Amino acid sequence: MRKLPLFRLGAFALAVAVVAACSDKTLGPNVPASVSRTSGDSQTILVGNRVSAPLVAVVKNSGGSPLPNVQVRWAVTDTVGGALTTIVDTTDVNGQVSTSYISAARVGTSKVTASAGDQATTFTVILAPDTVGTITPFGGDGAAALVGFPLTLTARALDRFGNPIKGIDITWSTSSGTLQSQTGTTDSTGKATNVITVGPDTCKVAIVASSRFNSITFTVSVLPDSE
Repeated sequence: MRKLPLFRLGAFALAVAVVAACSDKTLGPNVPASVSRTSGDSQTILVGNRVSAPLVAVVKNSGGSPLPNVQVRWAVTDTVGGALTTIVDTTDVNGQVSTSYISAARVGTSKVTASAGDQATTFTVILAPDTVGTITPFGGDGAAALVGFPLTLTARALDRFGNPIKGIDITWSTSSGTLQSQTGTTDSTGKATNVITVGPDTCKVAIVASSRFNSITFTVSVLPDSE
């Protein structure tokens, strides 16, 4: 069997070593290999400049060890909006970094991303309606109905930023006619409906809807049945 010269064997061994080194995807011990959520994810806060509990992330290397002194950038990455208490920070001795989210005025789901190098993780913050609001007439106010015919009335609950509020109890009363229900609750669009059958007198009827926020009055004109 023909033997290769020693210098050729050496070159071959060097080439194998270079290929092996190039194919090794392991990151260095000080390079971020992951950014993970530690706490604060999926929390719910009210709209309108409310501050969330801290969003805490941890940065680790490829060996799974926390990395201190790594720069992390925070960003709100959705259309709901909002702000952050910290935009750029550095991980502590435990590889952790944190910020807090400041809520926008619109309900929805906000996304906050923490990035270090090529790695990132995303937190979710749910924005709920404010607890301060009002109810207003949404449908039926100022309408007219024939004696004995039903008419639908709709009240709507909105917070002070204009977001619909679900679960607001409404109490109904009327000066004349018959209401389908004496109570109701607003749905996911903030609306609560009732039906009044007017008569027997032809007049203007006042229907009052009351909530823990305020009371509103619907006015309905009662017309005589032509038959």
